[in-house]
Amino acid sequence: MSSTLEALKKKREDLKAKLMRRKEITGIGVGESKSLSLKLEVSSSPIPPVSVPSQSVSSTSTGIKLEDGSPPLPIPKNPVNAGSQSISDGTESRKRKREESDSEQDGPAAAVKQSAVKSEKEDEVVDLSLENLLSSTSFKEQESKEMGQEIHDLLSMPTAKEKSIKEAFKSKGGTVHEFCSHGTRDECKKVSGMPDCNKLHFKRIINKHTDESLGDCSFLNTCFHMDTCKYVHYEVEERSKSGEEDKTAGPVALQRMNSKSGASVMTPPQWVQCDLRSMDFEVLGKFSVIMADPPWDIHMELPYGTMQDDEMRKLNVPLMQDEGCIFLWVTGRAMELGRECLQLWGYKQVEELIWVKTNQLQRLIRTGRTGHWLNHGKEHCLCGVKGNPDNFNKGLDCDVIVAEVRQTSHKPDEIYGLIERLSPGTRKIELFGRMHNIQPNWVTLGNQLDGVHLVEPETIKRYQEKYPDNNALKAPQK
Repeated sequence: MSSTLEALKKKREDLKAKLMRRKEITGIGVGESKSLSLKLEVSSSPIPPVSVPSQSVSSTSTGIKLEDGSPPLPIPKNPVNAGSQSISDGTESRKRKREESDSEQDGPAAAVKQSAVKSEKEDEVVDLSLENLLSSTSFKEQESKEMGQEIHDLLSMPTAKEKSIKEAFKSKGGTVHEFCSHGTRDECKKVSGMPDCNKLHFKRIINKHTDESLGDCSFLNTCFHMDTCKYVHYEVEERSKSGEEDKTAGPVALQRMNSKSGASVMTPPQWVQCDLRSMDFEVLGKFSVIMADPPWDIHMELPYGTMQDDEMRKLNVPLMQDEGCIFLWVTGRAMELGRECLQLWGYKQVEELIWVKTNQLQRLIRTGRTGHWLNHGKEHCLCGVKGNPDNFNKGLDCDVIVAEVRQTSHKPDEIYGLIERLSPGTRKIELFGRMHNIQPNWVTLGNQLDGVHLVEPETIKRYQEKYPDNNALKAPQK
């Protein structure tokens, strides 16, 4: 019996220790731990056996009737539910006691926490109001902003000179034409059913060697072998105002000009196949702009013939111009020689254009055809002025042209638009040109052109007098 009591005491001490550790962890109140320990102590004490006299029990509807004459014991309607209800009530009471004890212990801490949260919210409100106050524009800043906007609007307004230049370059009579999406005129009539379409159409070029079953050439109008290529090529169809084809008329863009309307008259392209070293330039008259792309001897293997430095210096360029400007393409070692030639011909260099070369994907050319140390991805064009010309529009374009590279020595077409804006409607001449260089208002000279094509009556008369055999590749007869 004594050993059993010692074991129970030991067990009780262990339980007390566990409860103390749990109290430290969970923060359970001291009073609750004592009540729990007392309950455990009572439950763990030995219970003596109780002897109950045997009685005969008979079940009735109202209770349990004993044989010794005692009153019947009442039977609970639902003993199981009653037991569970009592257990749940005890649990809830313990929870309430625990919450009350926790609130009593944590009361000051909770108050401190609530006050800290409240102060933080007040600080946030103050910071937000300060931020709004600092971010709002002051009266002085608002006034300065309005003044800057007025200055910007004033500077962005076009000046009288800009308006006059805009009117001078404005297309007359609706010169901008849209290309028809059907391509050729026959296809347009077949698909849309319109007999007279005002849009521009293409015309098929069918030569003797063309095989129509092969389809269209993928190079379109940039094919370098149209004289032998068997694919189908196209050109822009030229039509007169009546809608019928006019093979003798010039390009559509030339028919827009009318001298009565006050606009400058643009003449069709003219060219002369000649040897520039012996050509008599007096037969061509005077020009406002000269552009030259000489075959400089840059000490490299090139697919065309070159000219010696002395031959370039002796060209009779001053005879073509009394006053005006010249555009001289140079590259490599020819840059210094070109400047020397400008000085010898009586010009003063005033600008220098740069052509940045790109490929078909509009990326920079990194494997140029020229260059001894580095591959050349650009070319230079020297701009010189002779005399004091006053009919030039200055400040319209920049000195950089970014354009795609095509065949060898084929300069960008953007240069023609730049020069036309600089000196609109004037006579211009290009030296060392080829068939792809012919342009309206330009006379093109070179030994790789196709014959002679002149349209100005006075120029034709002087040329026939100087070259009766219509051959300018040899020196004229004296």
